[in-house]
Amino acid sequence: MAYNVSSTSFTSNISQQIHDVFISFRGDDTRYTFTSHLLAALSRHQVQTYLDKEIERGDEISPSLLKAINDAKLSIVVFSENFASSRWCLEELVKILECKKNNGQILVPIFYHVHPTQVRNQTGSYALNLVEHEQLRDMNKVQTWRLALKEAANFSGWDCLGTRIESELVEQIAIDVLQKLDSITSGGLERRVNTYRQIAQQKLEKSLRTGNLADIDDLVKTLYQLAELKLEKATRSDDLGVWDDLMATYERILQLKQDKWMRTYSTKDLEDFKATRNHVLYIQREQFNRKMGIRGI
Repeated sequence: MAYNVSSTSFTSNISQQIHDVFISFRGDDTRYTFTSHLLAALSRHQVQTYLDKEIERGDEISPSLLKAINDAKLSIVVFSENFASSRWCLEELVKILECKKNNGQILVPIFYHVHPTQVRNQTGSYALNLVEHEQLRDMNKVQTWRLALKEAANFSGWDCLGTRIESELVEQIAIDVLQKLDSITSGGLERRVNTYRQIAQQKLEKSLRTGNLADIDDLVKTLYQLAELKLEKATRSDDLGVWDDLMATYERILQLKQDKWMRTYSTKDLEDFKATRNHVLYIQREQFNRKMGIRGI
């Protein structure tokens, strides 16, 4: 079953909802745990997500819900222990695969405490659930669900069986979803800048708490990613304020490189600092050229 929430407000009028992502999941399994954490992460990254709050009723999912799937650019399917017990989840999956085939919709499968082979081969709880469906429903429909499960499980996705911290995992998934959306939607560059700005701020706070060189290196790596995005934005713009913002990031990187060298007095760190300084000088020259009306890079 799916939830539906907007980052701004709830609404019962599906035709008025604008969303990029549809999430299909078994409510009883993950509504208040994994899925709620994933929704929060997507919301932080300003990803509009469809969530159906309606309780399952009837034998068929509603036309409005099918439309919500069809309107999405990307669908996330959270395969959990009891996913296959829900005919709604299975019907949603069939519709999602149809949209992938006909509309090029992106599918991101997430295997939450189940192995992909359990979904692909319908073993364990999936086997039991499908046998129960066969006793109550048309065998042809159940066969369609079996084929859909097998097909979806063959797509590259996220395996949540490991020991990774769930909050970090959902953040990685949210960023992956964001990047996939950016590849097919306009305005993605600005959203990526904001995303990496937030990530850099979090890593800055962590490095200030710990003072560890490893955490500082991690921060510098993220700042480089942020700077690359800002540089791409700057080269597309005549707004000199964008260049000032870019230079602030490069100067921060340079400061961190210098601080690291002064802590280690390593020849390698000194050379790294010098190379960064030369790169910053190159960007500064380009900034000056832009102010003079000369375009270089």
